[in-house]
Amino acid sequence: MANNLPDEPRYTRIVTAQLAEISIEFLERCEEEQLVQTRVIRGGALGYSASDVRRIARIARLHDDLGIDFNSVEIVLNMRDQILELQRQIEFLEQEKARREEQLQHELASLRRQLTGESKWR
Repeated sequence: MANNLPDEPRYTRIVTAQLAEISIEFLERCEEEQLVQTRVIRGGALGYSASDVRRIARIARLHDDLGIDFNSVEIVLNMRDQILELQRQIEFLEQEKARREEQLQHELASLRRQLTGESKWR
């Protein structure tokens, strides 16, 4: 069964450039600037993963469409990654808060039932 994880390298450099709609020269520049790194794919060739392709396309948009230089692109991407991580943490904490609130509501309801039951016997 083939593993289709987004971080599994599976695209050659040429396919990556086609998928990201960039030139090989732009991909080489991204590599030189260490914005992306090739990894070994099946068969021993070097290539990229699906998440790498998305990153490279994002780099191209920032550089070509917005005119951001490569050093600044790296800063923008790092800030984006930090924001996404913070959003994941917030989502996790909100879920934990909701679970804890539900748990406390159940405990409160149980205590109310106990108090109501005790008051009937007095």
